[in-house]
Amino acid sequence: MARLTYHPKNFETFIGLDVDKKSFSFTVHNRSEMNKSKKIPSNPEGLYNYIQKHFDSEKVICAHEAGPTGYHLYDYLKQKGILCLITAPASIPKARNQRVKNNRIDSVDIADNLMSGKLKPIRVPQGPYRELRELTKIREVYAHDRKVAKQRIKAVLLSAHLYPILKEPEAHWSSIYIKELQQIECSFAVRHRLDMLIEDFEYARKKLLSIHRTLRSFCRENDQINQYIHHLQSIPGVGFTVAVMLLGNIGDPQYLQNPREIASFVGLTPREQSTGDDVNRGSITHLGDKTMRSLLIEAAWVSIRHDTQLKQFFERVRSRNHPRIASNIAITAVARKLTQYCYRVLIDKRDFIQH
Repeated sequence: MARLTYHPKNFETFIGLDVDKKSFSFTVHNRSEMNKSKKIPSNPEGLYNYIQKHFDSEKVICAHEAGPTGYHLYDYLKQKGILCLITAPASIPKARNQRVKNNRIDSVDIADNLMSGKLKPIRVPQGPYRELRELTKIREVYAHDRKVAKQRIKAVLLSAHLYPILKEPEAHWSSIYIKELQQIECSFAVRHRLDMLIEDFEYARKKLLSIHRTLRSFCRENDQINQYIHHLQSIPGVGFTVAVMLLGNIGDPQYLQNPREIASFVGLTPREQSTGDDVNRGSITHLGDKTMRSLLIEAAWVSIRHDTQLKQFFERVRSRNHPRIASNIAITAVARKLTQYCYRVLIDKRDFIQH
């Protein structure tokens, strides 16, 4: 996700927060070298009243880490005219010798980074893009549940030595295949276990189909989102699922600033330790959204079958690496190139032109 910038010179008081469901732990820094930590109940109004009481005449900026508590504090402070930033937990540097971690220490670290200008805020989705993200998170949950159910069913088949009985043990999970699993002969306990796992799989699949219908309906009702989805689907290998999940993760594309942002957001950029003229790049960072990264790699396998340039690029990268890992490295490079294609069609608001 594109990062925002802020200027510490424009503020006098810096408040770093550690937010959980029961309390707000916060640390206050200001130009007069004030360093005060406090803990209050988890109530945005209480924090606002504290700020008004002690720093009413000062320019205040707050920050906290992204987490399960969502955006309620961010929304409330924004409504009251106080700038609140949200940062990714991984972007807060930790000393190697730091062995103690608690809410107060976390709030001190955030306040220090905020005051020094080193804090890296993320952009919070607004309006329909926040709604879209919530829907894509639901899709992600049931896709994971379906995958887990498949793995558990396979584990039972393997442990009960039932794989040889199936005609196509690795077949697609169609209705016919499920029916075959339901009719397979086995012991009472294994049968009971299989039936329960099949129920889990069917439940997750039905919910996944339901959320897909909801996502399609939601996108059709929002003209801007629907147009962006159409542009993304014009890229070889990018279908509706990849397009909607990507848009749900990055938010409004108009805030993207350079072609590298999407790759960075999903962890497809290579690590680098270069000195002077020596360039040393390693494996990808794996930071960011794991699900989106997997979807883009799956899309890359499809794209090289439909786009000549991407296929040639894949072969060039593969030829430069050891055969054991060449294909994985090459397809990751193709996925990273797809993120650049996505950036371009979103920024230009046009379909992809295939050469």
